[in-house]
Amino acid sequence: MKYIDVSQAAKKWGLSDRRIRYLCNEGRIDGAIKMGWSWTIPEDTPRPRDGRVLRHFKNMDIRPGGVDVDRLLEFQILHPVSSQMKSEGRMNHIILSNLLYLFDKEKIIVEERDVKRILSGKIVPSVSLETHLLIVNFRSVLLSLIDMKEPWTDKDFRLAYSRLMQGIDDVGSMTYRDGYSLREVRGKNKVRVDVQMETLLSQYESWKALNGIVSGVMLYGELERISPFEKYPSFFSYLVLSGELLRNNIYPPLFSLGDKGEFDGAYFIALKRGNYKDFTSFIESRVLRSYKINV
Repeated sequence: MKYIDVSQAAKKWGLSDRRIRYLCNEGRIDGAIKMGWSWTIPEDTPRPRDGRVLRHFKNMDIRPGGVDVDRLLEFQILHPVSSQMKSEGRMNHIILSNLLYLFDKEKIIVEERDVKRILSGKIVPSVSLETHLLIVNFRSVLLSLIDMKEPWTDKDFRLAYSRLMQGIDDVGSMTYRDGYSLREVRGKNKVRVDVQMETLLSQYESWKALNGIVSGVMLYGELERISPFEKYPSFFSYLVLSGELLRNNIYPPLFSLGDKGEFDGAYFIALKRGNYKDFTSFIESRVLRSYKINV
């Protein structure tokens, strides 16, 4: 494969050198590799869409809800996010409970005792190899997000999903699926998934400065709607939400099997009206639930 430098890419695409470097840093140029202080780009990489132009394609008008910041801060002070969490019983409980919830959401039947055995390193003959891999990959990605410090980029989305799909789909897991979003926005023309994802990243530029729960909820809601990858969309959306929370020193939410009805109701309102108040309150309550686990 042949590579070109920033200046050559800028000339080829009619952009400035500075803009190319910015897009590389944001992970928005496929295959770009940083070597020291410079970037090299595959010669056949397509011209990146410009998020500044995409803003008028706004996926949907979103009105975020509010968060009880003072109450959340009390928990953050008592239980700061750190690498030590990886070996705590609290995280083990969060991982198990959310796996059971996500399997139920994706209509995959797996017994709790079998999930526990797989998490403990055992093989369960009655459970498929793919499900074994999904369980251990989900745990691995979630634990790695505890160290997340920087906002999400397109490259980060693809890498997180690729890691979730390791051993399940090692070929197509870095590519957004063809077609349109899982749920279209009423009154909007159909827009392809890759364009909606780039639009989402453009919107995220303004979201990421908000309270971590608010920015996480809006990311989560849009990813649930778009469903950018072929398999296990709810697992991916949950991981992105958790990463956004963790980088803001906030624990990931703790879902349980009984949450589906409340989730669906709050999310329906968010989708129909663009009003995320109830959905934000729902996620906030599940975040606070994580802090209240007795370990």
